[in-house]
Amino acid sequence: MQGLSLWPERQARVVRWCLLIGWGLLILSLLIPALQLPEALAPQCDPEAAACVLHREPGNRLFWGVVVPSSVLMLVVLSHELWRRICPLAFLSQLFRHLGWQRQVLNKQGKPVVVKIDANSWLGRHHIQLQWSLLIAGLCLRLLVVNASPIGLAALLLVTIAAALLVGWAYGGKAWCQYFCPMGPVQTVITGQRGALGSTAHLGPRSKTSQSTCRTVRPDGSEQSACVACQAPCIDLDAERAFWQQLKGKRGLRWAWYSYPGLVLMFFELMMQVEAHLAPPNAQLSYLRYGKWAFDASLSSRALDPLNSLLPLPKLLAVPLLLSLGAWLSVRVFSAIEGRLQRGLTRIGYPDPSELAISRTRLLATFLAVNSFFWFVDPTQGAMGPHGGQWIRSLVLTVSAIVLFRGWGRDQATYRRESASDSLRRQLKDLPGLEAALDGRQLDQLPAQEVFTLAKALPLALRSQMTTIYRGVVRDMLDTGRLDQASALVQLAELRDALDLSTDDHLEVMRVLAEEEPALQGLDQRERQLEELRREALADALEQLLGAANVEVLNPGQLRPELRQQLERLQANSGLEAESCQAVLSRFAPEGDIAQQRLQQRCQRLTQELGLQRLLEQEGQRNALFNPLAVAMGLKVAATLELVQQHRPKGELAEMLRNVSAAGSLEEAFAMLWLDPDPDTAGWTLMLQRTLQPAQVAINNLPPRPGLGSSPFLQAQLAAEPEAAHPALVHLAASTSFADLPPAGLIWVLNNSSLRHATAGELLRRSGEPSSALLLILQGGAVVQSKSDQQQLGPDQTIDAQALMRQEASNDSVVAGSQGAELLVFPKEAFEALMQRSNQFTCALLRQLSGQAGG
Repeated sequence: MQGLSLWPERQARVVRWCLLIGWGLLILSLLIPALQLPEALAPQCDPEAAACVLHREPGNRLFWGVVVPSSVLMLVVLSHELWRRICPLAFLSQLFRHLGWQRQVLNKQGKPVVVKIDANSWLGRHHIQLQWSLLIAGLCLRLLVVNASPIGLAALLLVTIAAALLVGWAYGGKAWCQYFCPMGPVQTVITGQRGALGSTAHLGPRSKTSQSTCRTVRPDGSEQSACVACQAPCIDLDAERAFWQQLKGKRGLRWAWYSYPGLVLMFFELMMQVEAHLAPPNAQLSYLRYGKWAFDASLSSRALDPLNSLLPLPKLLAVPLLLSLGAWLSVRVFSAIEGRLQRGLTRIGYPDPSELAISRTRLLATFLAVNSFFWFVDPTQGAMGPHGGQWIRSLVLTVSAIVLFRGWGRDQATYRRESASDSLRRQLKDLPGLEAALDGRQLDQLPAQEVFTLAKALPLALRSQMTTIYRGVVRDMLDTGRLDQASALVQLAELRDALDLSTDDHLEVMRVLAEEEPALQGLDQRERQLEELRREALADALEQLLGAANVEVLNPGQLRPELRQQLERLQANSGLEAESCQAVLSRFAPEGDIAQQRLQQRCQRLTQELGLQRLLEQEGQRNALFNPLAVAMGLKVAATLELVQQHRPKGELAEMLRNVSAAGSLEEAFAMLWLDPDPDTAGWTLMLQRTLQPAQVAINNLPPRPGLGSSPFLQAQLAAEPEAAHPALVHLAASTSFADLPPAGLIWVLNNSSLRHATAGELLRRSGEPSSALLLILQGGAVVQSKSDQQQLGPDQTIDAQALMRQEASNDSVVAGSQGAELLVFPKEAFEALMQRSNQFTCALLRQLSGQAGG
């Protein structure tokens, strides 16, 4: 339901002000008897369900019996989007931001910036535990102090308001909602994958505004994002993305989710103990639902007397212990359910049983929690008659059952497929011949699986554009944080299959993207989400600034002093580093300057990479282990060249490249290749560094590779395992048959072959024996003996290639030469894959088979 997030901000502000004024009147009614709410405004209990008495403190009953249940009901039925836009505390926490009075510190450039909560700080890592502890503390306070105490409730509300204001002053963004508010995790639990009427943020046109109060209104009435992304993933941007990204590894969330049903049940069990003391046996539940406990403050002194027989401890200890016990038992029950589901999914061969088991268990926990809550409360407080509460409970049961049924079969792969298909639609939209392939249908109307099928069924004439389409999808998903570089290879496997692309194509795309936006190379998925959100927020603010100044292009030196100060303030409050700020500012600068500056930077990078490639080629003449790194650097050169040649004449570019000679240092080359998207290249770099300078390579001093993924070979190098530097790699790197393979290619060769040492004269194959493997001579030689003559074979020549290609036995026998031989043995099934992987090997093989000189 997109309407909730598209609701005009001006109208939402009116509602927020009304709720805030109502909140203030409620607090005044609790503090000042003369300003008590009129009895007519307080909800009335059902005369038949409970003995109604004239009460003097309707504020307590209104807050606990109507406001709190109505807020939860809104989350269950309408999802989080409406509540996040009208929450009074969220509104108050943004007061100092609107006034421009927030706390600031100096950044790396010495400029004042608003303080942001670092996701890697203690608070950033443990905020769920903090918020859940505050929630339990609030439940204890309600039972022990403020249940029927107007002064206690007023004090609690005033402290909460003060805390929201203080956090809003101390930190930027929605720090109160994301890191402190006890209702934050509750909203996450109730929303789950996506609320009943929650919008599908990962599908359809991408909105520049969030689903919450993180927006503002321009003078012309249009809306713009005001999000500084205090936490990512953020439920205000895409609830389902946040659900899947926080499924594992989010501290405290599992415990909070599984403990919530137990907290609800134990809390109301304690309340039922109160009602057992105050109400007749046949009216206890009615007393609870209609708020009889809030009628008279004098009842609070006797409220928890039944606990003395249940748990002979002071109530100050008994209440927290019982609530914690209920939470612990709930966690144990749902953990057992999760384990049982996982074992069942494993038996049927589900690819990721752990992930789906967690998702389904959380859906079950949410279903039980919300239905248990509304079994004990009635937000209407009898205003809809004796059956009004039952209508509410039926509505909650129906809605929660729909959410449970809808989410039961969903997994993260489904979400990723839908998300990738949305980006794929945007890339396919302008392809020629698309209308004929759609057979009269609209591209936006196709489900995710059909979009993938369409990409697979496109005419072969369009195959040359598949890499460009794939690059566009990857860029779109990386920029918006829907994809992580480390797992992109696995997550987009289905898309590559549809586009008929290989792993090498993926790595090439990643290299090109790294050249296009090197600033994003060192950011992980969460940081890229923050970067993208902050960039869009700054771009919107700049657009508004230029519009107000009636300026078409941005030239800071020509702005009026007051506009220049506004520009500096926008940059300081954006949360972006100077380089990222400059990237956003460049969108509004004269296009010619931007293009020329970017082209000049890429030409410089191309010259640097080409100089380093030739340096590595020179080193490869002395140490063969440098050869694969020279190939890897050549791939980076090709990626940069693809970006440059679109804007430079071919003749001018060729002349520039001819004049580049070996330049730079090995340290520069190692540093660049360590951050290559291919983890095997990084592993080879580390292996070579350790070989050259074993005493100077310290793993702890290596720069991080955030979001760039890993591989078994890289992990072996990081662990400095004895077998990490396999001796066969030196032979492979020196072989001219594999001169075009980067480190990943040579590691593939090693993993799909075996090394064999043959002594002089050893029989390698008998005459007439069928060939089951290809032999490649790395060192030494071999002799092919036929009836008429003998043929000498040397390094980089193959044995049995022709027999394997023709699938027939050879009449010749083969023995090792006089010096013996080091052989690489390829099984039959790996032979064809090897020819597809290495053009150099294929060409050498064809030359040998045709009788030409190999080499």
